[in-house]
Amino acid sequence: MHRFIASTRVVTSFGYFLTIPLLGSIALQAGAMTPAEVGLLIAVHTLCRRTFAVPVGLLCDRWAPERVLVAGLLLEAAGYLVLTSSMSFPLWLVALTVDGIGGLAYNAGSKVVLADAATASAFAGFYVATNVGAFLGPLVAAGLSAAGAPRAVFAISAVLYVASAVAAVVRFRRVRRPSTKVTSLWRQALAPLADRGFAGYCLLTVPLWFGMSLLVAALPLEAASRGLGYLEVGLINALNALAVVLLGKRVGRRTDGHTLPQRAGTLACSALLMAVGCALCIGSAYWSLYTAMVLLTGGELALFAAAEVIAVQLAPAGSTGVYLGYMTTAWAIGGAAAGLFAGASLDGSAAGRLGFWLTASIVLCADAAGYVLLRRRIAPRQLVA
Repeated sequence: MHRFIASTRVVTSFGYFLTIPLLGSIALQAGAMTPAEVGLLIAVHTLCRRTFAVPVGLLCDRWAPERVLVAGLLLEAAGYLVLTSSMSFPLWLVALTVDGIGGLAYNAGSKVVLADAATASAFAGFYVATNVGAFLGPLVAAGLSAAGAPRAVFAISAVLYVASAVAAVVRFRRVRRPSTKVTSLWRQALAPLADRGFAGYCLLTVPLWFGMSLLVAALPLEAASRGLGYLEVGLINALNALAVVLLGKRVGRRTDGHTLPQRAGTLACSALLMAVGCALCIGSAYWSLYTAMVLLTGGELALFAAAEVIAVQLAPAGSTGVYLGYMTTAWAIGGAAAGLFAGASLDGSAAGRLGFWLTASIVLCADAAGYVLLRRRIAPRQLVA
């Protein structure tokens, strides 16, 4: 089961990173849309992939995660087929809405299936597979664009998602039924908020995902202020993906068997690494920026080794999906905050740079301290993965 999830994840992430990062450039260069329309498309797609995480998690718990996974892949395949059919704003808005909801369902279903193992290595394998696609997709897309065929990426992505959807339908013809029956949908949906340990964990996850999002949200703006070009930004992101591919599974295996307090300590280290990385960005030397990106990558690896396993271990039987849904929502808040704060602060001024990186470092240091306190709160709930 886990191998199937990982293999389809390589294919689907390759299709995703082959297409989504290029959407705006292709539409603008073709003269088919305005910058405002492109911005709206990306915003809608991002919101759809995150906003409905809790109800989709409930659906996984009540309908079976395998069915949600298959439905998600079918929706994504449909979205890419619509993208391929014609380049117009209304059609692409429909396509990205469908694709975003499908991506959320596919990710949620996959993670609930992986939750059966409740091991860091299982989730790390998911992110390793994701980063294989993140590394290869942009390279292939750049080659096709340079060859004068940028829209070919849509057709390739559509084929990849159709193939993955067919494979999932075949693989999950028979699915397990949820073993735990609940009488109240609202009680199940609101129960995680009454779990103080989990609610505190979700709050602490927001700044942690803020740090995780800096490579996407802040690096391009910081690079521009330093006079760096696309090549440097692309190289840093490619090396980040390569590091996750090479080290992610190993880090996951090393943390298998950790208790909940130990995993909280791992996330404290993750926040601290990112905090030091942000502090280094205050300096103007090139070595400080590259060292900071290495530290952010280290924090990302630590996050992948513990974040979702904690949510799985805190969740009672039959509620894994909704617990992961709340955690995904917390991630969305952190990612959105990173984008908004970076856009408002990294305006090229020295004061803006100092304010952004200093604030980010302080927030992440406070987050690390929060995880130390969380270790004490969840110590009575120790469970070995």
